[in-house]
Amino acid sequence: MTRYRIEYSDGENSTIQTLDADQIVREDGLLTFFKGDEAVMRLQESHVHNLDELPIEG
Repeated sequence: MTRYRIEYSDGENSTIQTLDADQIVREDGLLTFFKGDEAVMRLQESHVHNLDELPIEG
């Protein structure tokens, strides 16, 4: 599991979100974040401004 900090916008509204995911799949201009077999977030790659891996503290 990897923790990501994602900054994205739709042109007007900007959002920063932290998300845990096992895998990121890039396909047809989309980024899809998976936990196991479940897609937990899908974004247009052109809307993503920053995608950082963060350490998971435990």
